[in-house]
Amino acid sequence: MNKNKIKIIIFLFLLFSLAYISNANANAKLKKAPDFTLRALNPSVSGYTDFSLSSFKGHVVIINFWATWCPPCRAEIPMLESFYKSYKSKGVVVVGINVNDNVSGVKSFTKLYDMSYPVVYASSSVISNYGGVNAIPQTFFISKSGKIMYHWVGEISKGALYGITDKLLSIR
Repeated sequence: MNKNKIKIIIFLFLLFSLAYISNANANAKLKKAPDFTLRALNPSVSGYTDFSLSSFKGHVVIINFWATWCPPCRAEIPMLESFYKSYKSKGVVVVGINVNDNVSGVKSFTKLYDMSYPVVYASSSVISNYGGVNAIPQTFFISKSGKIMYHWVGEISKGALYGITDKLLSIR
């Protein structure tokens, strides 16, 4: 498949995704994002000791479930980091929720990958409240009003990350 066909397919996918978000705003069945408070694993870099979702009402929040052993997770971290640095001034918050079997090694991993957005370790209740998170990476887009507006399973593309976020920022 040539590059132009791939670009057209990606463009159409993003177009349909953004149309879904536009229509989802009117959908009464949108789920409120389950609240959580978890201890940050990178407090000296992120500036967070604890991360509480309810503290960010009025912000667009990107929740990314990931693990250190997951190649697609590792591949998307530099993009998420760059995105966070350019969008945090717009009121966008990124939080990485690690789902490793144990927390050992996650702190050093955050240093190795220069992760400045808050990284927390998933509790079983958070995993359950977000649908079991049986595949990673998974990214949830939370609106300013605290609703889950979009759920992406698998490694997210740059176009989708920026496009969905820009659409959410435009919703009042």
